[in-house]
Amino acid sequence: MQALEKINVAPLWMVTILVCLIDAAWMHAGGWTIDHASLRAHIWVIVLLLSILAFPRFRHEPRVRGTVSLMALLLVFSNASAVLSYLVVSTNAPLIDGTLSAWDKAVGFDWRAYFLWMQSHPMPRRIFIDAYDSLLPQLMWVVIFLGFTARFGTLLRFIELLILSSLVTVVISGLFPAAGAWKFYAVGSHVNTQIVSHFEPLRDGTLRTIDLFNMQGLISIPSLHTALAILLPYSMWRSACAYPFILLNAAMIISTPVEGGHYLVDVLAGGTLAVVAIGFSMLRMRITARYCPVPQNVS
Repeated sequence: MQALEKINVAPLWMVTILVCLIDAAWMHAGGWTIDHASLRAHIWVIVLLLSILAFPRFRHEPRVRGTVSLMALLLVFSNASAVLSYLVVSTNAPLIDGTLSAWDKAVGFDWRAYFLWMQSHPMPRRIFIDAYDSLLPQLMWVVIFLGFTARFGTLLRFIELLILSSLVTVVISGLFPAAGAWKFYAVGSHVNTQIVSHFEPLRDGTLRTIDLFNMQGLISIPSLHTALAILLPYSMWRSACAYPFILLNAAMIISTPVEGGHYLVDVLAGGTLAVVAIGFSMLRMRITARYCPVPQNVS
């Protein structure tokens, strides 16, 4: 267990505020707008969440206070990073789909054959669809479970890893954008390409208003789904939920090429990103433990 008072969330809030400021400056310079109704709704959700702490009974309960505070942080960052991912797509940099497809073939992966196998096996595919769609419920469960079991150090590390992975993913996707395997292999008749319908309008400049109610995952490489599929079980390790999370997220990774329209190299890059982020976090903790004579964020 980790005392809430020993948790320092200030650096993560500073990063989140910085992302918000970058979003605001970029949107002002480029003439972008955020749909006002969706922005107001998201602000109200965060305000209502934090309003729980207006009641002394909850404000003085560390588990409630910690869970609510870190949930608010995660919500604000998630929206800010999603907006940033849209702005990055709008730069209209040259696509590298041909290169990613060639890399898949170089490692012996036939994306189209894998896709067709999934299409011809509806029962396992249903499992993989559900696994792929489980990301948001998993994120919510991790925050609630770790918060209400007072694993605040573990929860803070998870959010730290999520923020780091998300930002690195957005930056890399801006430097090496790709439309994704669905479009490259022209399988639109078999999948719901509407969930990536903002990609071309962002790149050609016709989409200038961002609706927070209708955000899409438009990043190909690295796969953030894959990175989180590693970070989620890592954060739930040594808990009663560890093995179910391992199984569920293994299924998520298997599903990502087909259900997320990713190349295999996207998945490999996402996995590498998660491992490097974990290694960086562990190194930072060791350095802090060595040079700072204060209790560390450990569960």
